[in-house]
Amino acid sequence: MTPDEELMAAVQDGDEQAFTALVRRYERPLYGYLRRLVRSNADAEDLFQEAFLRVYAHRRRYKRGRPFRPWLYRIATNLARDGQRYRARHPETPLEAALDNLGHGDRAAAPGGNPVEHSMAHETEARLEKALNALPLKQRSVFVMARYQGMEYGEIANTLQIPVGTVKSRMNKAVNALLSAIRDDG
Repeated sequence: MTPDEELMAAVQDGDEQAFTALVRRYERPLYGYLRRLVRSNADAEDLFQEAFLRVYAHRRRYKRGRPFRPWLYRIATNLARDGQRYRARHPETPLEAALDNLGHGDRAAAPGGNPVEHSMAHETEARLEKALNALPLKQRSVFVMARYQGMEYGEIANTLQIPVGTVKSRMNKAVNALLSAIRDDG
């Protein structure tokens, strides 16, 4: 598999297939990261597309040889942060949230297994998701990058342009808040 950095260098040289390869490579992980950050499938999809539009539009700004993933995640995180600021000034109720509140969310019951275990697992997952959504964006982004994206603290620090100590502090606060929220809800 061609490293991201080589693909991005090819993009800078005008190779559209290299760009397509990068989009496909990050389609699931970056979308998943954004989905957990913004709590909306539609917003995550929009942000994913906008992030890659920016990658392409600013391809000349990418410094060859530098790690690509932190650059991409920095773009995506900044877009999510900007969107959060906009939504704070212009609140609205997303359709997904309204459907979830009415009990018509898109979560389907898993087939098979013990119904009690399934119910308990679903309840724990729901409490974790609720607690994760309640975290401030700074803590949530660090937690999602580390736990769901598998990024190491150094890479997260590089992505967010903060010291590793700050990453560790935000991660610690996030984990403690999540544990406390799960215990309190349970």
